[in-house]
Amino acid sequence: MILRSENYFESEDYPFSASPYRVRENEPIEPHTHDFTELAYIAEGSGQHSYNGQSSAISTGDVFVIEPGAEHGYIVDNGSSLLVYNVLFFPSFLRSELETLSAVTPFVDFFYVEPFVRSMAHFRPHLKLQPHERIEMKTLLDHIVMEFQAKKLGYRIVTKTRLIELFVFLSRCCAASLSGDRAVRADDSMLLHISEFIARHYAEPLTLAQVSRMCGLSASAFSAKFKQHTGRTFIEYRNGVRVQQAMRLIAETDRKMLAIAQEVGFDDLSFFNKLFKQTTGLSPGDYRRTFH
Repeated sequence: MILRSENYFESEDYPFSASPYRVRENEPIEPHTHDFTELAYIAEGSGQHSYNGQSSAISTGDVFVIEPGAEHGYIVDNGSSLLVYNVLFFPSFLRSELETLSAVTPFVDFFYVEPFVRSMAHFRPHLKLQPHERIEMKTLLDHIVMEFQAKKLGYRIVTKTRLIELFVFLSRCCAASLSGDRAVRADDSMLLHISEFIARHYAEPLTLAQVSRMCGLSASAFSAKFKQHTGRTFIEYRNGVRVQQAMRLIAETDRKMLAIAQEVGFDDLSFFNKLFKQTTGLSPGDYRRTFH
């Protein structure tokens, strides 16, 4: 089952929703996917959370991000129920803010790395908030939900501001809980997963330092292993994926080149044009003309 954003967001220019939901023992949430990002917080209860075929125990204080296209569901423990806060949004809702936060290591760990490693059974599956952190988390979420539901003057600005505040708070919680079990082994299999991770997040402002840290390696050691595995450096690989996506958008849409460049991760149009021609032998404009 695929959940579509149009059934949850009030409009295209405000791709956001927030609400608590009670999952009862006899009403499991069957595995499903969605085309938006979901932040989930377990405010009460215990059960099992399935994520891309892996199942892990969840209970009060757990918070995690569900990426678009990931299959997940919930089963409640006997005699219990789950109170889950769901915050749904498109990353474009916070594009500039996410770019800023992506310079902060703990945020990258929580928002990008944690969903990536969750499907591997030997990694910690989610961030567990401490009792004092749970109080602040629920307060922040209640404020977001109240603003979203009441829809008073300026609610869109307030909900966005509160969501940014929530991510900063979670980054601090993640920084306090970081430990060695988040390091990824840099064997051939894991480097394949890292390549897939980069391919999925090509448009994000991920750096060599951040990606190498995912492997528990220095930037130089990671670069050597990654190039041996892929034949390209991290930057070459990431930019190659960006150009491939740009080629698709240029061929399939009539969008302006600047908009396409920004969507795939390039803020400098002249650099995008130069790299595109180096890769394809054609300028973006000439490439589009081959399809018209």
